[in-house]
Amino acid sequence: MTAQTQYILTCIPRFVRYLDVERRCSANTMEAYEKDLFHYHAYLQERYCTEKPTFDLFSRASIRGFLGHLTSNKYSARSVARKLAAIRSFAKYLIREDVLQINPTLNIATPKFSKKLPKYLSEGEVKALLQLPDTTTFAGLRDFMILELFYATGIRVSELAGLKIEHIRFDESVFRITGKGQKTRLVPMGQRIEHDLNDFLKKRESEENRSLEFQDFIFVKNNNEPFTRGQIAVIVQKYIRRVADKEKAHPHALRHTFATHLLNEGADLMSVKELLGHASLSTTQVYTHVSAEHLKKIYKKAHPRATDN
Repeated sequence: MTAQTQYILTCIPRFVRYLDVERRCSANTMEAYEKDLFHYHAYLQERYCTEKPTFDLFSRASIRGFLGHLTSNKYSARSVARKLAAIRSFAKYLIREDVLQINPTLNIATPKFSKKLPKYLSEGEVKALLQLPDTTTFAGLRDFMILELFYATGIRVSELAGLKIEHIRFDESVFRITGKGQKTRLVPMGQRIEHDLNDFLKKRESEENRSLEFQDFIFVKNNNEPFTRGQIAVIVQKYIRRVADKEKAHPHALRHTFATHLLNEGADLMSVKELLGHASLSTTQVYTHVSAEHLKKIYKKAHPRATDN
């Protein structure tokens, strides 16, 4: 069987393993790319009336047809761009593996879409949020700790779900966070959160009647299994909905809040980039728009020439 007559479906699992082992992509990225490629594969099956599409169908024409099919079915430009990114990555892998000689995704333009400004909480909303959990109960203290950690560190929900006691360095007052691509970064721990975290861990030991081990996850359910990303998101949503718009009711809003509040208080963009674990400064620059809006408000409120009055 020549490369062009190989079945596309047989290469998708190998590509996902490549993303895992060599690219060290996150589970979310691998799942999304796999889903997008299966979607493209299903399109080829229907479009060319074949159960087993081969690589002679993996062409510029079929990719453009797939993108047009998505657009006509009301997929957003952002979703179309993500699916094209998955196909592009797959094509590069296939060339590397000598399955393809020419990249069919070349000269296919990525759909343009406007970047939404991140939703974030005001300082007043954060203050009200952290007062909501009933910290006289262990469950309430745990919820408070989850909310405070998000706001104090800006970590992703997947990073918080995977946080273990060994990742806390109380002697250096830092967290060792493993983020996207298995990249590790150090995030400072303020005195307030260090005190609160110590208190939480002591109460957890008392609650479980045992000494915690380094490998133990910080946040666990009653059966001692770690919380999933979705379960943590539900906890966060429950509280944020009580103090802010529902558009802000997700863990990532607290990450946005962390970054925005730092910039509003004078932090430089490069430092915020490192704290967030962004690979590129361009990713962090979205927060400069939010910070600029904050500066405009201050200017209009404080400068004598800011209005016509």
